[in-house]
Amino acid sequence: MSSDCNAGHFHSPDPHNRTDQLTALAREARLLEIGLEGGGEAGGQLATDLESALTTAMDAESPGELTQARSAIDLVLARVLSHGMCLSAELADMEVKGVLGMARMPVLTAVLSASR
Repeated sequence: MSSDCNAGHFHSPDPHNRTDQLTALAREARLLEIGLEGGGEAGGQLATDLESALTTAMDAESPGELTQARSAIDLVLARVLSHGMCLSAELADMEVKGVLGMARMPVLTAVLSASR
């Protein structure tokens, strides 16, 4: 992914490192936001597949499930690149009001966008 696409949010020249970074962000997150900027029907399908892969990583309870999630993320990232799209991702805290009062929840925001 080129640095023009990522605005410093999610950038590594090594594909395996990108997969590891995104998997680690998903593991820390409790909530997930997916955004899509352009990309048409193919972009919509990629966003759906990305959401599924990240959710699998967030919910993984065993090493086998985590390995499966990492593989799914790796496949989606390869498809993002092959479609000429960009991915930015960042983890931020959101305050959520719950039964026990205000709580901070780590939210992973991932945005797919068409290359410019």
